[in-house]
Amino acid sequence: MQRYRMALTCAGAALLSLLAIVAPVWIFDLRLYSAPLFPLIRSGVEGMSLWTLGFLFCAGFLVGCFGTSHPFLLGLATVALLPIAAIAGVIVSPTSHNLWPLEFMIYALIGLCAVAEAFAGRFAMRLVNAANCAPLRWVAFV
Repeated sequence: MQRYRMALTCAGAALLSLLAIVAPVWIFDLRLYSAPLFPLIRSGVEGMSLWTLGFLFCAGFLVGCFGTSHPFLLGLATVALLPIAAIAGVIVSPTSHNLWPLEFMIYALIGLCAVAEAFAGRFAMRLVNAANCAPLRWVAFV
């Protein structure tokens, strides 16, 4: 049961971050780029802005708050679909990703930020839980 919950949490984290990448394309009506496999993901990555990073921050923080897995795993799962989509694009069309090392370095940087956000979310949830339980411990002490 624990493995299924962990797999579902990681899949939810990956889908939430994918939504964070694609949402600014829909919300702000950004330019749609052509791509051999995933044009919407490419449009989100090419048009990455502070809004996208803010959505990714919220996704990592929420996953850290409510996820049941280790925050490091949740942070990595948050950006896992981006390099997978890039690798699939390279396989289908090798000339579509000319700067793939730079692209993967950006994904690694976003992944490190997502790990930090997941840890921040886990820390915030522990603070909230400690604050909610503090009056009960004080009453039990008296």
